[in-house]
Amino acid sequence: MPHINPAVQRCASAYHQTYSIEKSKGVEHFDAEQAAHASYISTMPDLADHDTIRDFIACVTYAMLHRIIREPHASKLLFAAKVALSAVRSRPKPSKSDAA
Repeated sequence: MPHINPAVQRCASAYHQTYSIEKSKGVEHFDAEQAAHASYISTMPDLADHDTIRDFIACVTYAMLHRIIREPHASKLLFAAKVALSAVRSRPKPSKSDAA
């Protein structure tokens, strides 16, 4: 069995759990899917550092493959990840006087 990214697992679980809960309440498919989508998005990692950006990209990619997030929203999320990654890479390195 291939390794599944823990962030992707959390997002997918949030999606499926929310969908199941909404359907058990008698909510129509479209509305249950919208609630599950919102749950998936809210569970995605913050764009805080290299690792969380990588996890964010994995979550977006998984969601695209499973049609949880569709275009153009997916492209906008990936662009946001690209900008965040650029910002992380361009952070100034702490000077020696900052470390003291």
